[in-house]
Amino acid sequence: MPDNDAIGGSAEARRILTRANREHRTRFRLDRPLTGGFQSHTWLLAGADETGSDAGRAVLKWSPNPGLVPRTLRAAQAVAEVRAAGYMTPAWVATGVTEAGFPYHIQEFAPGGKADRLTDATARLLVPLLESQRGLDPDPERCWSRYVYESLADGGAELRRRLAATGPDGRRFTTAVGALLQAYGEVELPTGDLVHGDFRLANVVVPPDGRPVAVDIEALGSGTRAYDYATLLTEDEVDESAWNLIRAAGERVAGPDVLAYCFALTAMELADFVRERVPGRLPLLIGPLTARAEALRP
Repeated sequence: MPDNDAIGGSAEARRILTRANREHRTRFRLDRPLTGGFQSHTWLLAGADETGSDAGRAVLKWSPNPGLVPRTLRAAQAVAEVRAAGYMTPAWVATGVTEAGFPYHIQEFAPGGKADRLTDATARLLVPLLESQRGLDPDPERCWSRYVYESLADGGAELRRRLAATGPDGRRFTTAVGALLQAYGEVELPTGDLVHGDFRLANVVVPPDGRPVAVDIEALGSGTRAYDYATLLTEDEVDESAWNLIRAAGERVAGPDVLAYCFALTAMELADFVRERVPGRLPLLIGPLTARAEALRP
């Protein structure tokens, strides 16, 4: 993954944090860069108490994409609303835009560990968190159900074309996805839930008390929480009992057709992301995704 030097590194982080401290009357200091995604830059911050305790820590995230400013500002309000309703995600303590037009936010640090495999025990921890998204509807303007409809209006033709071009395994995968979509035909996706938008094991922290906390929630919106269940089913390592548990919980949301429809898109988008960014990983991913698409057919 690219490191935080890509957009000015520590110098850029220091400029953003200086501005944030001044505007929000905070006293955070840069600690160290954290490994992050491809679209944002992330630093661990230390508080003013010099103790180094988790209570004094926070996380600074910013994106070099000015087009994400409206989404970031809306997300700040949505995060406050879902937290007030009891959803487990860190508070955002500051949000703003740099002079260069980069959106940023500072959120509380969530201590704990992250699972690298979807086991039965992990799945049982995550279902209550996913079910707590029911009815929260934080940002109807950013509707994930509408996004799924629009992306699959033509069966995801462009995604399928790119993936089929990767070779025989890619063609088997796109054939399986096409058969899955055809098997269910027209699908009506509900709305009204909180949707994380990237509900993966890497974005869930399990603290010492065992109550999981969703992080990296900038893409949150409204739609059906079945989308997040479907995303979880695309994890690299999924035990059979965990698959059965998450699948059953996801199908209870709005039926097997909705879960399958969401899975078709999340699986194709994950495979396409890997194709573009880390192509060497694609052969390891495409087989399991093909098998799962086939397993979801009625």
